[in-house]
Parts: sequence; structure tokens; C-alpha cells
Amino acid sequence: MRGEDEMNDDGAVRMLQPLREEPAGPPRFDVARAMAEGRRRRGLRRWTGGLALIALTSVTAGGGTLAIAAMQPETPARKPATVTSVAPSTQAAAAPAAAPPPKSCQVALLPTGGVRKSVVTAGDPSGRYQAGRLYDAAENLIVWKNGKIDARLRIPGADASIDDLNQSGVGVGSSYLGESQQAFVYRDGTYSELDGSQTSALAINEAGVIVGALGPFNGEVPVRWTSASAKVERLPLPSGYPVGIAKLIADDGTVVGSVGRGRLTLTAYLWLPDGTGKLMPLPTVGGKKADYFEPTSIAGDWILGAAIIETDDSEGRPSRALTPIKFRISDGTYHPVPATDGIGFGQLADNGWILALNNESYKPVILSGSKVVKLPEYQRFKEYQVTSFSADGKTVGGYSTDMGPEEVDNRPFLWTCK
Repeated sequence: MRGEDEMNDDGAVRMLQPLREEPAGPPRFDVARAMAEGRRRRGLRRWTGGLALIALTSVTAGGGTLAIAAMQPETPARKPATVTSVAPSTQAAAAPAAAPPPKSCQVALLPTGGVRKSVVTAGDPSGRYQAGRLYDAAENLIVWKNGKIDARLRIPGADASIDDLNQSGVGVGSSYLGESQQAFVYRDGTYSELDGSQTSALAINEAGVIVGALGPFNGEVPVRWTSASAKVERLPLPSGYPVGIAKLIADDGTVVGSVGRGRLTLTAYLWLPDGTGKLMPLPTVGGKKADYFEPTSIAGDWILGAAIIETDDSEGRPSRALTPIKFRISDGTYHPVPATDGIGFGQLADNGWILALNNESYKPVILSGSKVVKLPEYQRFKEYQVTSFSADGKTVGGYSTDMGPEEVDNRPFLWTCK
């Protein structure tokens, strides 16, 4: 692997290449070994943080099953205790209709100032700002505004990334300084470290409140910074759940994350603006109650995520079946996402559109209910990853993942729809 890139985005894509089809036999790579070797790297941290779960969901959506025996804990973990729903039932109810699909979309290659290899890591709700990573360059981070370079800068440490932006163009992220991860805030072409050590910042809202995690891999606790200059504060954990991570924050202060008892046992949790918190109820899919719910995106009153049911495959190996589903915060009810074969689910817009990938082709699409709008390809590039979605659904950021002669050919793209 290359210097500070360690387990970068193209490395994660390489690791996931064998998952594009249902395995006919034993896995072609050892996930557990890969996780152990890269336990301090951002790409693999997301397996427990939930972001890379989107990649898994994209090959198992619609109730599909993926054998991941190697990802099970060495010691079987206790299942989360049955929790009381915030609504009378966790059975899926009918979801309201999404807005009519976009009429047309265009794609453009984002400029990098001559750097060949680059990815988009985040975008803001307005769609004006995108952030990304540069490889083999003097600067390792880049920010675009309205499709043009706004800033290029170097963050000290390895594997630096801006993971979220608000509409003011303020971003948050982290990098590795030696063995410890350090959270930072970006503003107007400069950065400053957030309070605390062994920290990662994952999301920021319009008021500038930041959430993330503190602590070593597999031992993180959820935290919040009320501003870029504030002291880090731990978010309360429910009894019996010693670890957790805060992943998403709404403008009203609602924080969405996961809590658990250890590796791969995380289940969804809400920290509400009034200071209370609650385990999110477990949805029922196909008449069976899920073992976990993994939140991946929040838009208004809705949380998009995946219901996870632990099963055994035909050879008796532990597997996890993932089904995309939406949760309405106000009444605690689950609502099904239209089951479109071959589509993996990722991010949610305010109008109900869902940004996703086709599992088989790795081409980006926007879903409006059961209608699928394919985003255009750029020239010869055929495979993509999408990483940002504006609140109105009209702006998408992402990058190519086509395999070149020696490595993944990452180029940053911006799609605009109307």
C-alpha cells in the first residue's frame, strides 16, 4: 500500500470487488484478517461505523443474504435486549409517495488542478460544496464550490478526510497522527483540531454542532462538540451498551448513531433535542423481527437504513440478510422502501428520492418510489461510488471505481439534475 493512503477508497473498493456476485464457495478473501490488519484505518473503521454497510447493502438489498462468517466476533456476543417500540407496532406501514423523478441529469468531471487520482468524500445539503481527497499530490484534501476548486490544503497525518459539510462550507473530518485519530474542522481554506484526542468527527449541522466518536477502534463512545471551539462531551449511553458512535445530526439537534456491546453488535440509537435518548425499535421484515437496524441517512423526519437479520446460509455459515427500510422519527414507525431488484440503497433527500447504486453494474441511480432514473456515465467510465446527495436531490457527488491496469482509476464527478 502507498504511504499515507494506507487503506484508502480504492483499497476499499478492491476489497469489495469479490462481493459483487453471490459467492459460489468460500470467500475469496479473509475479511476478518483484513479488518485486523487495518483496524486503525478509516476505510475499515466504517464497517463498524456503518458507512461501508452501504456497500454491503448494495449487494444484498431487498432481503438478499451475504455470507460473512469471517466477520463474526471471536466470542459470540449477546443479542441486544428486546426494546420497547416508540410506537405500538414495528410492522412496516405504507410510505408516502416520493416526488416525481428528475426529468434529466448531467455529469461533469470535477477539476483537480492537474491531480489525476481523486475522490469525493462529502457534500453539503445545498449541493454547492463538495469535499474530496487527492492522491500523490502536495495537498491531500480539496474543496469545490459550484463545481470549481475553492481550496486545496494538506492536513497532517495519514488518511485525512472531510466527512461532512454544512451549507456555510464548514467541514469536519479526521486524520491519523501516529496511532491516534484526530478530529478537525475545516473553514475557508484552513483547518483546526477539535478538542480531545483519539477523536473522529462525522457530521455537522447548520448551527455548527459536530458529532462523532472518541476512543480506540472497537471501543469508541459517541461524542458531541457544540461548536468548533467547544470541549468534547460524551453523549450518554444506555445501560448495558458500553460502546457507540454518533453518525448523523439534524438541524434541530437530533443525533442518530449506534450503540452496542462490542464489534458488529451495534444497533441504532437516537439522542433527542430534549436531552433524552432511546433505542430505536427493531423492524419486522417478512414476518421476522430484525436483529439490528443500521441507520445510514437522515432527511427531515425520516431515517433511511437497513434491517439486518442474522441467518445461516445453505452450508450452515453465519450470514446477515440486509433489507432497506425507512423509519419515521415522529411516530416511531417503519415504512418499506420499494423493493427494486438489483438496487442498493444509500442516501435520502428531503423529497423522498433515494440515491443508490445498481448492485450488478455499480452505476448510480436516483429512485423516486419504484421509478429508477439512471445517472449518466462520463465518457469511458462505467463503475462508480456515490458519496453526497443534496437535500433537494438535484446534486450528486461521487467518483469512478473502474479498474485500471494496476489500480482503481478514481476520478471525481458531479451530477446535476432538474
